[in-house]
Amino acid sequence: MNDQQNEIRAVLDSSAIRSYAKGHVHVGEVITEVADERAFVGIPATALLEALGHCEGDKIARARLDILVHLPGTLTLDLTAETAGRVAGTVAFTGGDLARSHAVWASLEHSAAYLTAEPQKSTRLIAEDRIIIVPAEDA
Repeated sequence: MNDQQNEIRAVLDSSAIRSYAKGHVHVGEVITEVADERAFVGIPATALLEALGHCEGDKIARARLDILVHLPGTLTLDLTAETAGRVAGTVAFTGGDLARSHAVWASLEHSAAYLTAEPQKSTRLIAEDRIIIVPAEDA
């Protein structure tokens, strides 16, 4: 899909994707609300890659992530040669965390909410009122 034609209202970072993989409902609730408005939740490809790496060996978590990327209200945000140059500008601010850089950039680029289970790592990068905190562990 071409994300230029689709409105991205929220972006998941790797910790939010891992929360979904653990079966927490919070991310799914946001996706449902956004999809009801005919918009999308963006999943940065690098954040997905990092989350998949954390789920290695957990077949259920990986199956959940396969479902996540195919939900009607989600849109995978690829890292292309064009976007890589723009994302690179955020790398220094994330301590070299490429997955977080991609998610932060996507949130800023689309003026979208930022879903995370690690708000302390993002508060100086994203305005606090744009951060939606999801649990890392069961709530």
